[in-house]
Amino acid sequence: MSNHLGSVLERHDGNDEFSIGTTSEVFKRPHHKDIELEDVIRLRAFLERASVDASGPKSESTGTQAPRKSYVVLLIDHHSARFFEPQSDGVHIIEREHVEPADPHGFERHLEHRKEADYQGERVPEPTEYYESVAQRLKGLDVTLLLGDATGKSSALHYLVQYLQEQHKDVWAHVVDTVHVDLSSITIDGIQNIKNKILH
Repeated sequence: MSNHLGSVLERHDGNDEFSIGTTSEVFKRPHHKDIELEDVIRLRAFLERASVDASGPKSESTGTQAPRKSYVVLLIDHHSARFFEPQSDGVHIIEREHVEPADPHGFERHLEHRKEADYQGERVPEPTEYYESVAQRLKGLDVTLLLGDATGKSSALHYLVQYLQEQHKDVWAHVVDTVHVDLSSITIDGIQNIKNKILH
């Protein structure tokens, strides 16, 4: 199917990169013919972003319908980054993926704070691998809405914003807003309401 609609690049890391037009997505290469449910959901979202339906890719020359903008609502803290994207109706959202740092529970981060003297009172630098993974996941989207808790330099949201501004200006250019929320109590309806207010 992928070769019929676009192209597939077999990467050296054991993953496959699917491309349809200007839209690309990386999937784990399956070791058997059955596909995990999470990959099915991600594949469906990828095809929606690439404007592919049951009849195949839509032609840009028809002009019958304006292409739907792709967007994501990202909830991020030091433990995980959760990506909420539109369902097939284009209005309601669903969590399609999440990314965790190598140390999601922060045990190593607590140990690192013992070394604060080495930074002359400054906060210990954050590991960048986590934020780089998030940035790569946001590439290619038309609109990004960022949600996070806490304020100031201790906030993962604050660090992500700074990281995008310095390292991924192309991604930052598509961020429409940043919102501070209580991630411990927020619900899918709460996320939907924030999305509806900001992304009309």
